[in-house]
Amino acid sequence: MTQYVFYETEDRKATGIQVEPSRYYESCGGFGFSYSCRLPELHTGFIPGPEVLKEIEVKQDQNGCYVDSGAAFFPLSFQADVKQQGNYLMTITLYAEVEEKEVLLFVGRRQLVWRGSLKAQEEWSRSFPVTITDFIPRGETGRFRDGAVKVTVISRSVRLKKLDIKKWKGRTIYLAGDSTVTDQTAAYPYNPGESYGGWGQMLPAFLNGAYAVSNHAHSGLTTESFRTEGHYKILMKYISEGDICLFQFGHNDQKLEHLGAAEGYRNNLIRYIGEIRKKGAFPVFVTPLARNSWLENGEIYDDRLKEYGKEVIQLSKNMAVPVVDLHEMSVEFIKEYGLYQSGRWFYPCDYTHTNDYGAWKMAGFVWKGLIKSGVISSGEKKIPVWEPPKGDARLSIYKGEHL
Repeated sequence: MTQYVFYETEDRKATGIQVEPSRYYESCGGFGFSYSCRLPELHTGFIPGPEVLKEIEVKQDQNGCYVDSGAAFFPLSFQADVKQQGNYLMTITLYAEVEEKEVLLFVGRRQLVWRGSLKAQEEWSRSFPVTITDFIPRGETGRFRDGAVKVTVISRSVRLKKLDIKKWKGRTIYLAGDSTVTDQTAAYPYNPGESYGGWGQMLPAFLNGAYAVSNHAHSGLTTESFRTEGHYKILMKYISEGDICLFQFGHNDQKLEHLGAAEGYRNNLIRYIGEIRKKGAFPVFVTPLARNSWLENGEIYDDRLKEYGKEVIQLSKNMAVPVVDLHEMSVEFIKEYGLYQSGRWFYPCDYTHTNDYGAWKMAGFVWKGLIKSGVISSGEKKIPVWEPPKGDARLSIYKGEHL
């Protein structure tokens, strides 16, 4: 096990690697605080917004390292190289000097593993599995090697006190899909309502540390390009017996004539299922997340992915593959709130891509579907609420957009 210690101590013989607040991560530099704008997916997935004019200052005291961000919510991000790829268990210890009503903990490429609150002078510790593999970053065509664990704390001033890392032999959930599933980056200061979010990067928060999540979804992918652009080859290199693989496509397939629901789309999914089963892993279908698409200025819902959802449901019956009907659950949710109010869960002026609130909501639906289909057990966990603020000023802009 490797331990990183972030608090001030005079005992240099104490177990663990002492981390100074001035230690910033460099490629092959071993470890350090990470705020790189180049290929942010190779780091922690957080990038400075246009209003950020200076580097983040990391501070340190007897309880750990922290960023004194106040209400701005700047990230405290750290990453450390590991000797080889695979699954690791990260035990993260935090300390709150004052009461913190909103704390978010991300690992890897901005995957949310915990959201909660801490009392004043509270020390908190929990373990989370992560998986480290090659992947293809956004805008790139070649695969990149990932070789580091990453952790980001979003809060006012919570201290990162300790980080323990050791190998882990548990099961992994692999994700194959498009931009509605992928690990999206976010700007800081962090605003969940104005950050793109894929439900795949929120799913770990619902799993209670029972599974690692390896997200190979990518913006713009179809059931065809997931294979031809190399993402599937990477997934197949790492997936092993007993692992789970979720497939959600459709948003981009429907733009191509030869990938119609009952044609290329169907045939590609059938091929994937056979290949995953040969690896001894368990395939799971997820019907495509619904768009917030309406006719007659929001009077009639326009279900543009209905045929793809139906085809997946039928395939699940024909091939005895568990299915999560995210399409039906998200359609019902969007209809309940209507065009304009549903916009609070989507990225501003976007009718397809959710923000972090929406990604959290959809991940909750997927989690419920996985339990209902018998893929995972609930552990008696309830879906925590994370709602966007009401009366969002963005709604007036949303109303002015043409569908």
